[in-house]
Amino acid sequence: MIRAGIAFVLIVLSFVAWQAMFDDKDLDPNNLLIVEVNTSAERTGVLRDQLDRFEADNPGLKVDVISLSWGQAFEKLSMMIAGGQIPDVIEMPDFWLARYVSAGQMADMSQFVENTPFDDDLEEDTFKYGSIRDKIYTIPYGYYLRAMVYNKKLFKQADIKEPPLTMEEFYQTAAKVSEIPGVSGYCHHGGRGGAVFYYWIMTTMNGSNEFFDAEGNSSFYDQGAIDGLTLIRDIYQNGYAPQDSLNWGFNETVSGFYSGVCAMLHQTPDALNGLRQRMDEGDFASAPMPLGPSGKSFPHLGYIGWSVFEQSQKKEAAFKLVAHLLKRENHQEWAERSGLVPIYKGLAGDLFDTGDVGAGWLTSTQDERWEYMINPNHLSDIAEFDSIQVVQSGQAMMLGETTPEETAKMWADFLSASQKRWLTGND
Repeated sequence: MIRAGIAFVLIVLSFVAWQAMFDDKDLDPNNLLIVEVNTSAERTGVLRDQLDRFEADNPGLKVDVISLSWGQAFEKLSMMIAGGQIPDVIEMPDFWLARYVSAGQMADMSQFVENTPFDDDLEEDTFKYGSIRDKIYTIPYGYYLRAMVYNKKLFKQADIKEPPLTMEEFYQTAAKVSEIPGVSGYCHHGGRGGAVFYYWIMTTMNGSNEFFDAEGNSSFYDQGAIDGLTLIRDIYQNGYAPQDSLNWGFNETVSGFYSGVCAMLHQTPDALNGLRQRMDEGDFASAPMPLGPSGKSFPHLGYIGWSVFEQSQKKEAAFKLVAHLLKRENHQEWAERSGLVPIYKGLAGDLFDTGDVGAGWLTSTQDERWEYMINPNHLSDIAEFDSIQVVQSGQAMMLGETTPEETAKMWADFLSASQKRWLTGND
């Protein structure tokens, strides 16, 4: 009882402090409010410049910005909404969307899309990705595709001639690089955002990017999924990944790579921004994600976009702001600064250059052996599952507290139950 009471007090105090922070911002209730959830100083500066241009083009409209750091964004946004601080426009990650749609908090953008002209070279699946049950709830402003970045200098030091092509080579490469004193083979992403690596290795070892069968049963029950978890567990327990990487997020994995702590990094193109600032481009390169036993690999393709809250009292202005942010010139600037695959095909051609740095992404988009894996973002509970349960249970497995078999079954049970609720319309 004492522990529960202390926990309740801490939650209340945390909420009060959080609400006070918003009060201190003096946000004008007559202005639009936009929330970004994946912030950096440069990124927020680009957004502010674009909002300033929007204000100049629309006299009388002002836009306030709240920037949330990615690691705490999910919880802090929930606290905002619970406290009555409702954004008009929200930066919406793919795996959050269903939760807010299920709660009736996202506005249907279908009519807005029908009445808004977009360039003809818009990627054909742009609106499909942001739709749930044939209604458009977000418009992606770019895509995240995974590849394997590797340190050429460390590979040369370990006498490794080529990046790993297969899963077996991935394991052996991680082991060989780890023979260098003070260096680990792989930068494991064990904290927030790490679920997509587990999903990649499980589906790739299964030989299919399908998460469910027709009855809604998860493919994570299959032996290939268990083998995938066993492989990454063994890499960690054998010392081929840094011990503290169990808690690493995006920034820590990128830092671990450019500092030479580890030699391989599973990441999206936005990691290149930080690497280019701290490494010579001749010292690193990218390769596609290793192939599984089937001869295929399923790198994760994610997206992030702009949504409008159903509770917004200024939806027309909010839709107008989204249209402004997605204008070709604004979108190009945003995609280039954020390291994203643009939604306009004509802008995407220069992202994956033909040199070593872009080779992994380029191959993944052109070779049939690599097919994209899309998370089951239609499930309303996938956000909390990915962000909390997969992280915690994945860490327990890596530490040997649970087995890969137990972990795969735990995840499969959860996903199967969620998918079956979806199929029956009870989500």
